Amino acid sequence: MLVAVRIGGLNPVDARRRAGTFGGSPPLVFGTEFAGVVIESADAAWRPGDEVIGFGVNGGDADAVIAPGSQLQAKPAEIPWEVAGGLSGVGQAALTALDSLSLDRDNLIVVHGAAGGVGTVLTQFAVAQGLRVIGTGSEERRDYLRTLGAIPVAYGPGLAKRLADAADGAPIAASIDLAGTAEAGDTGLAVRAAGGQSITMVPETMQSHGIKFVQVQRSNTRLRQLLDAVVTGSLTFPVETVPFKDIVEAHRRLDAKHARGKLVLDLSDNPLLPGKGEAS
Repeated sequence: MLVAVRIGGLNPVDARRRAGTFGGSPPLVFGTEFAGVVIESADAAWRPGDEVIGFGVNGGDADAVIAPGSQLQAKPAEIPWEVAGGLSGVGQAALTALDSLSLDRDNLIVVHGAAGGVGTVLTQFAVAQGLRVIGTGSEERRDYLRTLGAIPVAYGPGLAKRLADAADGAPIAASIDLAGTAEAGDTGLAVRAAGGQSITMVPETMQSHGIKFVQVQRSNTRLRQLLDAVVTGSLTFPVETVPFKDIVEAHRRLDAKHARGKLVLDLSDNPLLPGKGEAS
């Protein structure tokens, strides 16, 4: 399929590729997820004009992208474009992390970087499963973390003491590192030493602390689960859009890691879209 892109997703892997730490060489086209409109199709399952979500592809942050039909999902009409284009990567990472752990209802877990894109989805799904979640984040994100159902704890020096206070004597069953900080790695080691589980989705923490690395596993089934949760209202997914012409600023914000929820690129003025970006 050839798809005209309406929204391009931004993920940490894009920053890593740009920095030269995740393979590839310039010139690079970033983006592994998108939402857009089919403009050419060699697959009978899809027709020009179909509104779709693509995942696990390369070069999604562009006017047009080539994607196999097996890596497309129909965009539900109820879901805004920005959510459709940004949900897949972080959402499937969150589900992969939870699926990698063996947890029981009422278990207490720590999610490091809980206010980011992956953390936002992971925390909500964990709470829905009956888990109790301590979410680390900045002081400015405390109220936001509470809206997700987490017990907010500020990251940084002294984290171990603040986590112990928040746990109030309860054992921590799992540490999920989405932040890659030294404190997150130290917590993971402590939780593992106490008999709990510890995983990371950040290569640096795997390398510095020997925490088990979990790589995102993407599938149509997981994406469908995420889309259904948004449609039913059981998953809230805040998205911040940045015009495609400001992609440099978007990558600066990606590097800063201070976004609430997800950052996406807005290509609604893409001339390849039907009606020059006025597709609905």
